Amino acid sequence: MQRRAVAVYVALFVLIGVASYTLMVTAEQPQVAVENPNFQLSSGDGFTVDGQSYTAATVEEVTEEGGHGSTSTHREATLEWTVANVENTDDWAVGDTITVDGQEWNVVSTSASSVTVEEVIDRGAILEADPAADNTTYSGDNGEFVLVDDERVPVSEYFDPATVTFTEGETVPYDGQQATLDSVTNESVTVSWTADESNSQTLKTGDTITLADNTTYTAYFTGPNTVELTDSAEAYQAAVSEQETFSQRVSGLRWVTFTAGFIAMLLIAFAFLPSRY
Repeated sequence: MQRRAVAVYVALFVLIGVASYTLMVTAEQPQVAVENPNFQLSSGDGFTVDGQSYTAATVEEVTEEGGHGSTSTHREATLEWTVANVENTDDWAVGDTITVDGQEWNVVSTSASSVTVEEVIDRGAILEADPAADNTTYSGDNGEFVLVDDERVPVSEYFDPATVTFTEGETVPYDGQQATLDSVTNESVTVSWTADESNSQTLKTGDTITLADNTTYTAYFTGPNTVELTDSAEAYQAAVSEQETFSQRVSGLRWVTFTAGFIAMLLIAFAFLPSRY
């Protein structure tokens, strides 16, 4: 009689375990998705926001190697765009080294309307190329000098670097750009130029990006090669919450399956214990 009762209870718990396991393995995890996303993109797709063009350079699954030979996979997308005619500025001050027309110059003086620069020269190379000169410079009461055939020659006379003066409003080839001297004072010089600026941003699930319309968009993936952007943070969070709820329920079913199986095994074990009576 005791074993018959145990058999009934074992069957009940096995049924519960099988049912919960079946629900667990057949349930489909909801995908994080938002109705009517603003953009749906694959690699190479382009789109425009407020006159600014963007390109989805890559949309892919990336596998990374971890410790002890393990690997992890995630999805990411890289957006690229170029902003035209971006205003850039820079400041020069006495003592700065600048590059003008491919040549390095030292800023030696500024005035109310002009700046003077001096060519940067390789003193060591010049001295090594001159067999009559010592391969070093010396300091004396009258300043720095070079020994040429045992005669002292002031460094300013020996090296004689070129000097150039630029005036306010002048345009010069600065660091590969045509820059204009907007402001020249006794303390500093401000130059400006415009150039195209290339930008890129890599997005993973849940990352955000602010586009040209000053709207923040959230990225999520609906496949290994498809990324969507939505400006509805609330709708995205609702979809994430739905997926989290699903995961919690699956964890609960897993616990029920394990517990039911464990109880069933305990009942079977107890049923075969020897009786004292």
